[in-house]
Amino acid sequence: MEVHHHSHHPKKWKEYLTEFFMLFAAVSLGFLAENIREGYVEKERAHELVSSFMKDVELNVHFVDSLLKGDKKSMLKCDSTALYIIKTPKDIDLEYVYEIPLHSFRYLSNNDTYDQMKSSGSLRYIKDTILLRKMIEYSNLSKATEFRSVVQEYDYTANEFQNTLNKYKPVEIAANYHAKQILNYGDRYIQDSTDKIFFTETSDLTKGKTFLLQNDKLRQFKEDVVPVIYRRTSLIVSTMNFLTSTKHSAKELLQYYKEHNEH
Repeated sequence: MEVHHHSHHPKKWKEYLTEFFMLFAAVSLGFLAENIREGYVEKERAHELVSSFMKDVELNVHFVDSLLKGDKKSMLKCDSTALYIIKTPKDIDLEYVYEIPLHSFRYLSNNDTYDQMKSSGSLRYIKDTILLRKMIEYSNLSKATEFRSVVQEYDYTANEFQNTLNKYKPVEIAANYHAKQILNYGDRYIQDSTDKIFFTETSDLTKGKTFLLQNDKLRQFKEDVVPVIYRRTSLIVSTMNFLTSTKHSAKELLQYYKEHNEH
């Protein structure tokens, strides 16, 4: 039986080259398509994060407005109390003095979305350089304001300021202040009527009493208390300046985003 062998013609180098280029093109196009898809997904994600960031900024603006109102009220009360202490030659009414706000308001920036964008590299997908610059400027200023409010003003108020005033605070006024704080929370902590009566009795310890500073302590009281009140006032004013600058930066950012990037 005769066996026929198929003849195999060797491929020409052009055929090998064509196959190589076709394979290379297929792989390259696959990578390109994947990169385009990933880039599109990342850009969409960045757009969502920017939109979320703007909502954070809006919330911060409302927060700043409320803090500025509270800080202004505290500043006026502090200055009026310091002036009262300076001008009163004797018989300083400690009950009036201790109406001074003993706690400060803290600005805690809602900056989580920006930090997420920064750590994930999503900021590079923001092609609007003006928007990106305004976002970075606002974020840096907001963080500086938080540092000023929390680390400087709040720490000073919670430590040196309160410690100085507490040296002269009558125990009845201290008890009254404590009880009022508890009662202000209402039913969240006090559900038993007996407990409410107890704290009400504690808050009434100042009723019918006068608390005049002993005149032999007047000079030392003024030297101790007035400087810390004015130091606190200066910190409040500084924080208010930072808050105002943050609000102004936020307004500019929101306005620019609304005019150029909302779709």
